[in-house]
Amino acid sequence: MSQLNIDTAKVFRPLLEPSRYKGAHGGRGSGKSHFFAELLVERCVLQPTRWACIREVQNTIKDSVRQLLADKINKLGLSSAFEILETEIRGPNNSLIIFKGMQHYNASTIKSLEGYDGAWVEEAQDFSQTSLDLLRPTIRKENSELWFSWNPTSSKDPVDLFLRGPNCPKDAIVVEANWKDNPWFPEVLRKEMEEDRAADADKAGHVWDGKYQTAPKGAYYARLLAIAKTEGRIGFVPYDPVHEVRVCFDLGNGPNMSAWFLQWIGLEIRAIDYLQGDEQAKNEGWPWYIKKLREKPYSYSEIILPHDAAPAQRVTGKGDQQTLVDAGFRTTVVPKMDPAERVKLVQRYLPRCRFDETKCADGLEALRQYQSNYDERLQLDKGPLHNWASHPSDALGHGIQAYQEPQGFKMSGAIGSAGRGDRRAGY
Repeated sequence: MSQLNIDTAKVFRPLLEPSRYKGAHGGRGSGKSHFFAELLVERCVLQPTRWACIREVQNTIKDSVRQLLADKINKLGLSSAFEILETEIRGPNNSLIIFKGMQHYNASTIKSLEGYDGAWVEEAQDFSQTSLDLLRPTIRKENSELWFSWNPTSSKDPVDLFLRGPNCPKDAIVVEANWKDNPWFPEVLRKEMEEDRAADADKAGHVWDGKYQTAPKGAYYARLLAIAKTEGRIGFVPYDPVHEVRVCFDLGNGPNMSAWFLQWIGLEIRAIDYLQGDEQAKNEGWPWYIKKLREKPYSYSEIILPHDAAPAQRVTGKGDQQTLVDAGFRTTVVPKMDPAERVKLVQRYLPRCRFDETKCADGLEALRQYQSNYDERLQLDKGPLHNWASHPSDALGHGIQAYQEPQGFKMSGAIGSAGRGDRRAGY
């Protein structure tokens, strides 16, 4: 085989060095996907390689990078060395490239990838924490690598937090690449970019410059929060020791468990603090949260929990509600509510809310990113998208479900108990 020559943009050259994790993030037209595709083709030519190309969701092979790899193989003059099949690509040195969606894997089936040399996760901003936790220990072969290419939507995207956050792995090379870094940026994309900037500068900043989204398509609360900021309802919100604090939870595991600290003062719902679980919380469970609650300088009225907090767990024999009661807290369990109806309820009461911008920063970011799961193909709204932003948003929703009008005050057209569901009192 003749010598293989592949031109590489300067921004990607650090990724040519060996590393357990390799990441490239940025906007459209940067060449991220093209770089990783060429790197994978080159690897197959140089040594025996088994590689998985993965997306969070892959309904058909058209959703994968298969066609991009096929185009690279043809462009590099390697068509005779590769066999491009419908669901996989076979290459020199008995190399194999497969294409999968993580929705097809679980803890048992993902074991089929244990002998692979690596995986490339494309559109990694959509990769869930569960998928990341499944994939990382599975690709375990000596000198194996995990590649990620993505345009970040939020600093809370699991892959963004993993590779750009405060505790990113030491054995990682991550680069930012945007259209300016692409020496082959085509004129047709330049014209498209200029049109996008003229139409919506904020959106173009995400699409082309790799900035975090200010609000995703179908965001439920972003506009209302922007209004709240303009009206001065997002800023410094002090704790009023005259009034007790209600803590509303959404249940989950570790980072998926969230809580808002609310005070109902007059007609206002004041969010004075926010709590998000972490890896330690994942290991310890309720003792971690109870400790955090007790460390806060607040006087508590009640802990507000979702409908599934009452049933006893198989291992402990206690439900989440009983665990808190045993720790000395009063509790209220709100009834089950359709998620779409809860969104409407929160939208109605957000104009009453004030948020401490510093203490509630993570929770506010989740509220801004909370969005609908809209199926473009079917033109169908499937309700709220279940991702990292849904847990904090649901937690606030549970608090508003439990909200009661103060005596002497009535909100014009306020939703009554039929809209929120009757509260089920705790202990």
